Amino acid sequence: MTEKNSQQKKSFPIMDILPVGKENAISTADLVKITGCTSPRDLQERIALERNAGAIICSGSGSGYWRTKNRQELLEFVHCMDARAKNTLAATRSAKRALQIAEGQFEMGDCGYGE
Repeated sequence: MTEKNSQQKKSFPIMDILPVGKENAISTADLVKITGCTSPRDLQERIALERNAGAIICSGSGSGYWRTKNRQELLEFVHCMDARAKNTLAATRSAKRALQIAEGQFEMGDCGYGE
């Protein structure tokens, strides 16, 4: 069975109601109302479940949610999500370095000296 056939047989309630094309994206607030979700967080959790099951639900910063209309939109979504993931990982680097310092110890820079 191909991935396309597998995806068609699964039920994706949120993906199935999304408009096609980024220019037709539906806002988070509207999608919360339409789906009966209790909050934007509830909506995000349901979308995550559908995505994990194979649904392709595109989203962008402030753009809302949509189904891709072509390969180019899908590539743009992938690049956007990859960049977001890289930025999140970069944001944790300094915290991870701090965790490598033995508990109870600090470096001179931690107290403002040596700067």
